[in-house]
Amino acid sequence: MGVNIMFNFEVAGLADEPQTNSVLSALAELLAEEGLRDHEVALGWSIQDGRHWITGETDYPIGISRFYAWRPHFEGALQERVRTVAPAATASINWRYMDEN
Repeated sequence: MGVNIMFNFEVAGLADEPQTNSVLSALAELLAEEGLRDHEVALGWSIQDGRHWITGETDYPIGISRFYAWRPHFEGALQERVRTVAPAATASINWRYMDEN
């Protein structure tokens, strides 16, 4: 069964701009591997008061088949990509279920 979902995520605790760029590349690769196109999930980064972070979000609901199986897979893959490139960074994901509205 498919679910209409929106999500956003944040990666905090990045050391510097080169590490931020490396994590951005790793996340863009993950999104492409998962079949999520640039127009479905926007990635961005920012620096404020010397802190670097990355955000990503869907602009509109996307349909995910077998979401119950895909969600833990995607969450684990995102955490692993971040941990591999930036071990001290933390990633969090927020899910919004559009079918519950």
